[in-house]
Amino acid sequence: MILVSHIRQFVFCPRILYFYTFCDIKPVYPEYVSSGSQYHNKQNELFKNRKFIKFKLPIIKAYSNLYLQDSSMQGVADLVLECQNEIIVAEFKNQNKPILNKGTKMQLIAYSKLASKHFNKPFFKIMLICSNNLKFKIFDINSDDLAQFNSTIDKINKMLNQELFPQSCASIAACMQCEFKNYCDDRE
Repeated sequence: MILVSHIRQFVFCPRILYFYTFCDIKPVYPEYVSSGSQYHNKQNELFKNRKFIKFKLPIIKAYSNLYLQDSSMQGVADLVLECQNEIIVAEFKNQNKPILNKGTKMQLIAYSKLASKHFNKPFFKIMLICSNNLKFKIFDINSDDLAQFNSTIDKINKMLNQELFPQSCASIAACMQCEFKNYCDDRE
């Protein structure tokens, strides 16, 4: 079963998922991981009193840290907004502007697929929320995004089934922030 958080990591660099899955290594996490955890904890505390009115969406109910699972994936979504005719999954990011990268998009599509099954409602959008005053941006999901997601899942399953050490597509800058950089022979 694929952890949804591993989808984002796989897009960043497929070797991260390989190291987590097949190697008995205790990674040393960069400092930003700790600050991100603190940010998420604060958002969870603030969630109790939020109404999300500024989103201007027909929200029926908001769910924080919702565990979602099907036969192939599992994970905990930061925020799921159940609206009248759709669900919208949101991710809290400890950044100044809601900038969506490919890994986060794939992660949010995975949560959206799981939430869609859970609530029996379609999804058409995903959302990034950043800063404590809920700066946000809603992104539409199209058929190309879904095809890219399916391709990513196929690549993950192929790597997991074949247990082959994957090529790295990461940049040197990405490698410098990786928790497994000391175990990967491609960078100095």
